[in-house]
Amino acid sequence: MSRLFTAGAGLTLVTLIASVAVPNYRVATNRSAEKRTMADIRSIATAWEARADDVHSYAVAPPGRAVTTTDLARALSPKYIRTFPRVDGWGTEYQFTANADSYSIRSLGNDHKNDRAEASGPTSNFASDIIYSDGSFVQYPEGAG
Repeated sequence: MSRLFTAGAGLTLVTLIASVAVPNYRVATNRSAEKRTMADIRSIATAWEARADDVHSYAVAPPGRAVTTTDLARALSPKYIRTFPRVDGWGTEYQFTANADSYSIRSLGNDHKNDRAEASGPTSNFASDIIYSDGSFVQYPEGAG
């Protein structure tokens, strides 16, 4: 009978540890993905701005057509950026918009969905998009400003 109580206590302890460790692991994983994503976005933006200084335009696709990852990678790599990061920290391709005078880079966050709403400033939700436009983050993780 005492073995049964010991096994039950052990199982309870393991369950308690798992209930604390798993959420903490998920938060740490998402924070890591955010940091990687923001670093990649800064690298892409720096390369895109260097190219725009040379060609006097942010446009990389024909007018009226959306900018694809392939378009931008072809325009920037290898001259302006050695290895073009195609996906964010959650494995989703970045979204780009550009015209001659402006550009934006968007990560869809951990929910892989475009928020559509043009929010701005810090956000504490891992599902929120991370948006960089014309030289600065307009929507970004809280504490990363």
